[in-house]
Amino acid sequence: MLHLTPVANPTIPVELDGVTPDRVAGLSPAEVARLPVFHGNRREELGAFFAVTGDPSYGEILLHGGCPWAKGVGAKMSSGRIFVEGDVGMHAGAGMAGGELSVRGHAGDWLGAEMRGGRIRVLGSAGHQVGAAYRGSRKGMTGGEILVAGNAGDEAGLLMRRGIVVVGGRCGEFAGAAMIAGSVVALGGLGPRAGAGMKRGTIFAATGDPHLPPSFRFSCEYRPAFAGWLAKFLRDLPFEPAAPLDVRTVRCYRGDLLHGGKGEVLVAG
Repeated sequence: MLHLTPVANPTIPVELDGVTPDRVAGLSPAEVARLPVFHGNRREELGAFFAVTGDPSYGEILLHGGCPWAKGVGAKMSSGRIFVEGDVGMHAGAGMAGGELSVRGHAGDWLGAEMRGGRIRVLGSAGHQVGAAYRGSRKGMTGGEILVAGNAGDEAGLLMRRGIVVVGGRCGEFAGAAMIAGSVVALGGLGPRAGAGMKRGTIFAATGDPHLPPSFRFSCEYRPAFAGWLAKFLRDLPFEPAAPLDVRTVRCYRGDLLHGGKGEVLVAG
């Protein structure tokens, strides 16, 4: 395993794009330490911010201590595993195609943005735009899993096309906005205007009375065919849910009627 131990605490973010298990597997620790990173608008070496030890050939990286100033941790990785013993900054796991990113702390905005595959696990909370599309893009998350034990900010799952986002706490405003496909699960409830502009896809709230846009309509109450799978999936999560789970029956709301009305917001109980 390759070990990265912070030796600095910069006030300006450091961009770690490219420092992933699949890209450093054939390098020595000294070569990894010489990899270029951006500190603000300056090009620096990774070794200016981290002590690099261990063996990168095993496909695993461990970041010791919190690095809230580190941006792009695990961004665009395609294989291997990254473990973070603390917080990470913005864009963690953005554009991932495979592998696993585990964070034993909080994550900043744009966690897993435009992710294509792999798994992200955050044992704290996450910022805004979890699994979302970047501004001007037509595609958000297109595959993989994002699991957040705490709360998530606004626009989780914005423009999703595939994959699943599970938030153990509460989602902020506009969860699943403009979704095309995929699933957003909010175990602690949804903020206002969830699903605004969605065309298809599923938003599931384990509790609460969602404040949906006026272009949604109550459809029915039923037992979903995937209830058993969802219950098992949620039981196997690496964290405890914020509320007791009951997926025997759900209230189904259809929308967004301004965009075809094929999306669904399901509320348990």
